[in-house]
Amino acid sequence: MLETAVPGLSFQAVGGTIFSGQAGQLVLDGQVLGRVGWSFRPLALALGRIEYHVTLDGPVFTGSGNLGTAPGADLVAHDVTGEIKPDLLLNGYVPVPVQTDGPVMLTLATLRIEDGFPDELVAVLRWKDAVLVEPVELALGQVEVNLGSTGDSVAGEIGNTAAETEVSGDFSILPEGKYRFQLLVNPGQGATPGFIDMLGSLGELQAGGAYLITDSGEW
Repeated sequence: MLETAVPGLSFQAVGGTIFSGQAGQLVLDGQVLGRVGWSFRPLALALGRIEYHVTLDGPVFTGSGNLGTAPGADLVAHDVTGEIKPDLLLNGYVPVPVQTDGPVMLTLATLRIEDGFPDELVAVLRWKDAVLVEPVELALGQVEVNLGSTGDSVAGEIGNTAAETEVSGDFSILPEGKYRFQLLVNPGQGATPGFIDMLGSLGELQAGGAYLITDSGEW
């Protein structure tokens, strides 16, 4: 089911049945996502869905939730929780290599993908005791990213608390692959010269001492 709904997805070292089983490796576009297990959820049939409770234990994400298909949807998911390894996630998208510390917890309330793009999405990423270790050392406190979809775009809002350095921003992704990103970083009094230099190379100094980092383009 998922192999049909998600291009490039494959299961390896499979055991069990279609109703309950496991695979030693789940692979997406050649990248190993980890060990996966599944169990069929017959009660979802009453809602018109074919659904499984899925667990994943991998290098990027460890967690569980309910995934399936529904009429008119490529993939539906709800009640997904787990921990994300931020280094492996961030280094695919940021302009400089980073090393971080602190767990990132995902709470995904609902997701519906139609024609390859989320037309419904409600999720929160919480990075507790967030620390940037490389390229500079910086404590970011509690970072939260709220994700949503209007059907026309996926949008996210970023903010943090309990840190000298304040971070806020937003981003959006369109179905055709275009994206827009902006982040306002207000360095605290303890910010190192190296961190200020990095902000100056990535963004523009604003009135009041904050730096605005923007980016846009196409995947």
